[in-house]
Amino acid sequence: MNNKFLIRALASFSAILSFACTKTDLQTIVIGGDLIDDQTKMCYIDTLEIDIETHYKDSLYTKNSAYFMAGYVDEGTQIGQTETSSYTQLSIGSEEALDFNDRVLDSISLSLGLDLTSLYGDTTKSLTLEIYELTDDIIGDSTEYYSTDTVSYATELLGSRTFKPQDLSTDTVKIKLDNAFGKKIIDNAEYADQDDFANKIKGLAIKVKKGQESAWAGKFSLENYGTVVEMNMHYFGESSEDTVRTTYYFGFNQRFNNITYTPGTLTSGIQIGDVVKTEDSNNLGFVFEGTGMVSRIKFPNLMDLFVKEPGTYTGDDSLREVHLNRADLVVSAVGVDDPEYKIFPSSNMPPPSGLFFGFMDEDGSIQTISETSQQYRFLQAQYPSSGDQTVTYGSNTQTYSYGKLATYLQDRAYREFYNLPLDDDGLVLLPNQQSSNIRKLVFADDESPILHPLNGQTMRLRLIVYYAVFNDPRHECK
Repeated sequence: MNNKFLIRALASFSAILSFACTKTDLQTIVIGGDLIDDQTKMCYIDTLEIDIETHYKDSLYTKNSAYFMAGYVDEGTQIGQTETSSYTQLSIGSEEALDFNDRVLDSISLSLGLDLTSLYGDTTKSLTLEIYELTDDIIGDSTEYYSTDTVSYATELLGSRTFKPQDLSTDTVKIKLDNAFGKKIIDNAEYADQDDFANKIKGLAIKVKKGQESAWAGKFSLENYGTVVEMNMHYFGESSEDTVRTTYYFGFNQRFNNITYTPGTLTSGIQIGDVVKTEDSNNLGFVFEGTGMVSRIKFPNLMDLFVKEPGTYTGDDSLREVHLNRADLVVSAVGVDDPEYKIFPSSNMPPPSGLFFGFMDEDGSIQTISETSQQYRFLQAQYPSSGDQTVTYGSNTQTYSYGKLATYLQDRAYREFYNLPLDDDGLVLLPNQQSSNIRKLVFADDESPILHPLNGQTMRLRLIVYYAVFNDPRHECK
């Protein structure tokens, strides 16, 4: 690596940050004028070609999430439909024995704490939730459950409720269940422990009514104490006139969410396991939460910026002194409401609230970033020292913040020049709630002619690079 380049770049950067400004009556000092010579050029480019692919990975792991998911959203013929439902065991709260001897059931209900910030779809429409009893086991730690899995449940309806979010006086959705289910729990009387209880009482399925009109989907938090099964009972004391009322609360043990996505015309040709280039998908890329659909971005070879033109150097001095000051990745969410996809997503169907970067391996597997990964220090989405790799979506501006990739691309260019092994085969845009939400990002690739409908600015995917070139007077900015 060219140490002269590193020393010059660091010195220039430090000097610019630490200057002191002085002005006298006799002269005006040009700040930094003695540091930057005539051989330094500052360049800008935003027309780099970017290779983009949609990867439709396998189903997502959804076991033991902090949320139940339930809802149905039809996003039109182009995007398709998404339905979510949940399957759960009930928890007795401890491994100790449970005894319902002499108890008489009064009522039983399921309460769900709706996360009002998670609503996606048309919340002016009613959603009907239905509750069924499971007839098959949800197996414990030895078995994994994914978004495509289901568990058998009885055909008899235990309870249902039709509602709109604005109709709720609190965030709790209470659904009265058939007393026959509570009586079944009491009739078994004694349970040795949680495993014994789960063997006899399999659990519940939280479903959306079949034939449901497109409405909305939401998440019901298990961290909300209002999410509980409540069984009200009574028993008699020393005499029949001495009635004691009691309530038992069940929590939730092993559980998972099912997410069923039915593709629309834009994604109908993309099957699980497929890799689809944007030129084969109307110059659009897709990052869909809840489906395993993500986008791989392989950046251009930047060696043209770093390698001198033939005939302009002698010996092996072919590496130009270049510093990538900034390399901003711009992702624009576009809509599908008109033939040119110019309209932003509607306010109640926004794209994922955040995107983060993963790395694509040569075998097609995706590695996410952690503090122990070698590439961690190369990807700072917001601030160079933050270690934050997330780009966030602003609902007010309807834009994503820029991904900061200068350090990553600088290192990659040097590795390519010196024929060193590369750490990855491209970056992957991943949604930050990929297994616990159903938001969808449609974005335009670098070849798209889409313009913003309000200000006329380009809405294509762009890599904006600002770079400094040292001691190469023949170099022309790209």
